[in-house]
Amino acid sequence: MPRYLRILIIVLLVPVSLALMVGIVFAVDRASNGGEVLGQVSVAGRELGGLDKDAARAELRALEEDLNGRPLQITVAGTTFEIEPTEIGFDVDGEALLDEAMNHGREGGITSQFSWWVGNLRSADGLRLEIPYAFDEEALRSILADWEVSGIADPAYEGDVTLVDGEPVITPPRAGTGIDLDAAVDLIGGSLLDGGRTAIDLPTREIEPVTTVADLQAVAAEAESLMDGEIRLVNPAYRAEIVIPEDVVADAVEIRRFDTEPVPSYQVIWADGPVREYVEPLLERYSTEPVDGELVIDDEIQQVTIIPSVSAREADVLAVLAEARRVAATPERFGLIPFRDGREPEVTTEDLQDLGIREVIGEFTTYHNCCENRVVNIQLIADAVDGALVLPGETWSLNEHVGQRTADKGYLPAGAIIKGELYCCDDPINIGGGTSQFTTTLYNAIFFAGLEDVSHTPHTIYFSRYPEGREATLGFPEPDLVFRNNTENAVVIRTSHTDTSITARIYGDNGGLLVEAGLSDRYDFTGIRERLEADPDVPPGERRVRTAGSGGWAVDVFRYLTTPDGETTEQKWTWRYIGEYRVILVNPCTLADNCPEPKPPPEEEPPPEEPPPEEPPPGDGG
Repeated sequence: MPRYLRILIIVLLVPVSLALMVGIVFAVDRASNGGEVLGQVSVAGRELGGLDKDAARAELRALEEDLNGRPLQITVAGTTFEIEPTEIGFDVDGEALLDEAMNHGREGGITSQFSWWVGNLRSADGLRLEIPYAFDEEALRSILADWEVSGIADPAYEGDVTLVDGEPVITPPRAGTGIDLDAAVDLIGGSLLDGGRTAIDLPTREIEPVTTVADLQAVAAEAESLMDGEIRLVNPAYRAEIVIPEDVVADAVEIRRFDTEPVPSYQVIWADGPVREYVEPLLERYSTEPVDGELVIDDEIQQVTIIPSVSAREADVLAVLAEARRVAATPERFGLIPFRDGREPEVTTEDLQDLGIREVIGEFTTYHNCCENRVVNIQLIADAVDGALVLPGETWSLNEHVGQRTADKGYLPAGAIIKGELYCCDDPINIGGGTSQFTTTLYNAIFFAGLEDVSHTPHTIYFSRYPEGREATLGFPEPDLVFRNNTENAVVIRTSHTDTSITARIYGDNGGLLVEAGLSDRYDFTGIRERLEADPDVPPGERRVRTAGSGGWAVDVFRYLTTPDGETTEQKWTWRYIGEYRVILVNPCTLADNCPEPKPPPEEEPPPEEPPPEEPPPGDGG
């Protein structure tokens, strides 16, 4: 190889070798310093270069704690104050500082980083980081406003208006020395990073008050207008009147000052307390209790009327206070007492309307002699039933509603069917005798109202004063009269009586049902039953007829129910009258079959033998 060629190769290889060596050193440096702050990086005199991330973070926290732990020394017009940085929300963004330190020398691609590394080898200068921080300017301004009052001998004064013994008193505003707030905020904000905490002397300025005497006079005038005389409230509909005296009105007016802004503001307040304490006892006299609605039935004209319910009337205290406040701001000083509905009555108009009681749907009258014990009983039980209300779907029992008829309730002894014979009056069953006439009357009203017959029992003996087969007797606890209100509306039982009659009416609404009655001919007749009864006054062998007795028969009762659309339904009940026993009095020896003399022949032929009928109930109130 020629010598010049060897020299050329050596010249070319030396730079390449040097570059390769530098690259190797750069790579080793990066590999060994991958988690550390590169180069010479400092912040506020604290070195971060060469520290790993955790150590650098700890150093920055120590810096922040140091800055927060040193109060600022501030002088205002010769008075020195201190502020703890935490009072104004001083905060260092340590994470942003840490990121900036860790990114130093690592920005861009490998070429940029290599260039920075090479340059950093030749330079002795490092990176000094600026501290990012923040503070609460509003909190600082508030503190400065307090210093203007406490630190300056002649601060500006915005004046005041207060109430003294019910009269507005104005303290005029005046000019004075104050802190130049904008300059003060800049000075203090800039000194927060001063670790040495050099004392700051805040600039002052001449300050004219923003509030004028006219402003305070306007507040005073508003208060005076509210307190100017008594207040009169009325409600002609309820004849209510309340006069609130001037001294009470004055006690209700307050002037409140708000210093949340640099310039104070005022509000004239109406305090309800004094007025409420005065008017509440007066309003009670105009309050009323709730009144139940009433269902009024006039039997003479058979008219149903609802007297509306009335809610409790109460003065609306809160509304009265608001009205007093409104009226106080008017020249007339006159207003209304607002009332409101209070507690609802137990029975409202709507409740009564929902019952659906509109007219008579069934009625019946029976007649009797005047002035007998049985009439007293009839009228007593009728009065006890009068007004009974039966809701839709309910089952109603006469015995359950009235209870047992007793002398304590005023019932008298009267004739009753006892063991198949009309008897009076030393049996307990006779107490309340005659009430079956009311039961029959009520049963017929129920019958013609189209209500469902659950239970009724006709008499065992036929009485011509009752409709044949369509009647009902009453005992306790049986027989009973029971019906179910099978209409969609409530029904009310009304009763009335005269000296010689008893009437029952059913009021309600059965949907316009037409009810008609039918009766079959009598059939299946039976003869008179006979019963011997001992009487020592009757000579042996003789027979004396005490009760003639009566025969029996069966009869069918029909009810025809026709709806408004013409559909008719037939219902049928069958009843057998057993008849009254023929009671024959005989000497006791006849019953014992040991009379001393032969029995005399009978005075009349006995009736042909019939199969014994069923035994009647122990008694009913015929």
